Amino acid sequence: MAELRQRQAAQRLSTEQRTALRDLQTNVQAYQRTPRPPRKTNRSLHISISLLILAFFVVYAQQNKPKQDPFRVAGRYLPQWYAVCSKEGAKVYTVPEEGGEGAVECVVVNGKYVHDNGSLAKVRRRYGDRATIGGVDNSPEELRKQGGIQIIYLQPGHTLTPGLTDSHGHSLQYGHSLQLPLTGTMSKDEIVERVEAYVKAQGGRENLEGRWVEGMGWDQNRWSVKEFPTAADLDASPILRDLPIALARIDVHALWVSRAILDAMGELPLEVDGGHIVRDEQGKPTGIFIDNAMDLVENIRPPWTEAQRESFLGKMMDDALAAGLVGVHDAMVSEEDYAFYYRMAQQDKLRMRFYGMVYCEHRERYCGDRVPMIHGAQDSRLEVRSVKLFADGALGSRGAALLEDYSDQPGWKGLLLQPEEAWEPLIREWFDKGWQVNIHTIGDRANKVALDAIEKVLDGRKIEQRFRLEHAQIFAPDDLRRAANLGVIGSYQPTHGTSDMWYAEERLGPERIKGAYAWQSYLKAGGRITLGSDFPVESIDPLKGYYAAVTRLDESGDSPHGKGGWYPHEKLTRLQALRGMTVDPAFASYSNDTGSLTPGKRFDAVIWDDNLLTVPDNEILEVRAKATIIDGRLAHGEVA
Repeated sequence: MAELRQRQAAQRLSTEQRTALRDLQTNVQAYQRTPRPPRKTNRSLHISISLLILAFFVVYAQQNKPKQDPFRVAGRYLPQWYAVCSKEGAKVYTVPEEGGEGAVECVVVNGKYVHDNGSLAKVRRRYGDRATIGGVDNSPEELRKQGGIQIIYLQPGHTLTPGLTDSHGHSLQYGHSLQLPLTGTMSKDEIVERVEAYVKAQGGRENLEGRWVEGMGWDQNRWSVKEFPTAADLDASPILRDLPIALARIDVHALWVSRAILDAMGELPLEVDGGHIVRDEQGKPTGIFIDNAMDLVENIRPPWTEAQRESFLGKMMDDALAAGLVGVHDAMVSEEDYAFYYRMAQQDKLRMRFYGMVYCEHRERYCGDRVPMIHGAQDSRLEVRSVKLFADGALGSRGAALLEDYSDQPGWKGLLLQPEEAWEPLIREWFDKGWQVNIHTIGDRANKVALDAIEKVLDGRKIEQRFRLEHAQIFAPDDLRRAANLGVIGSYQPTHGTSDMWYAEERLGPERIKGAYAWQSYLKAGGRITLGSDFPVESIDPLKGYYAAVTRLDESGDSPHGKGGWYPHEKLTRLQALRGMTVDPAFASYSNDTGSLTPGKRFDAVIWDDNLLTVPDNEILEVRAKATIIDGRLAHGEVA
């Protein structure tokens, strides 16, 4: 960023140079040639003048052409009215709220909204079939009289679905994580090498003064020795020694920091409620902070600048739109993030839809009085009407709160981040003020505590408040059924299941694992789900979640139970998975005019180069989004 500013400064005139130039223009008369006597014009002169005039207009047009509209089709502007149709049968999946896939041949669009859908013959009969895009903006009857609407035909093999929404992601953290990604590293040594390479790429230690080195993605469960790393592992490198380094675990429920950060933190408490500071045999901190203990590091972390936030968000939107996402439920919007999102909406910079979950600085308190709800900002690109509460940590770092001991660590039950008695009054206050309450729950104890509190708040009432359990990973059988009966939405991330399946049963044992990642069981109990990824913990590509949901396999096609999938009875069907990424997220976020391609809904859609409902399992991850459309306009790619 500093280098960019230097380059920009170098390209600008200094104050003295601008003053001198202005004085020169003011005080010096331009030299005027003595006019020559007129002479006869000839054909060559006419041609020369004509060419000069033509060149002038070309240059003028280039310099003054309107800003390129990003919403185009094959180099042309989309009209007010158009239809997207398949000549290969019902390959447009409307996914209506009332159920099913809603397969049709065509969808008719008027501006931002779906106007109609049905067969190709119906569309031609009712609206006509214009060969080229026109500018007609009238009623369907008038359009028919004037030659019809433009019909855009899907290419052979292509399909159209509603745009996908990720029900649980972290947008700014995603952009931040791209600075120094550690996902997939197989050892501490490999991580040290990556961090060294990052430092070198920044121009060395001298260019990092006042900055922290930050990365994300390590997972000790992937290493040959599955133990937490230490600050000493970083300081053993001459390149890294004495640098402030903070590396987040893949689930962002543990931080690995260097000695420089430990020294800057000063004396640390012996205990942290809802958190854990890992210590060595002498009682000294090793450099690992888990769950609430991470707040000690956050208290001294340099804040993000506005430019950083905008850069992080821009990178996330680029990748999301390219993958077919039209919306994200941002699952941890701090008060600073809230203000940033609102500014972006005011400046018309949100290129997709965001549903924010407010995260309070003091998570045990109500902060809704400082962050008013936001409805429909930037034409429904920003909605904030929910809160994110945290009940426990993550399974991978053994922070998930369990009812009984971890099977692989007797005597340890994980971390409940707030006392049980605090939950009912906290949830009630948010609920009474009209906020949707979304609670991070991984372990069976966390889920039980949250459900106990929700049940007390509801007190037998059937109210459309749409409580959500984010992750809802491990349930005792009775609590799974209770959650479904209470109308609680299970907000699942399918790739968590396929990432955790290699160690989850070691943590939980053969009986408790039966209530874990139980997606199909939740639906059969009458519950409603919504699907996401938790990016950057997992990939932002929604098809990886779709693949995990319908196969329960890793990307190589394997699982602890073989090629048939891990506990295959918990697989989702293709249609359930598609609904979990379209109409279900719309319900889970009160987005009443999105999620389906039925009349009256926003035309948020994706054109795929294959059919997600029929493509072989082993080809799902090869499918690509050819065009992503929001509000009837192209946000990525081309439709023809």
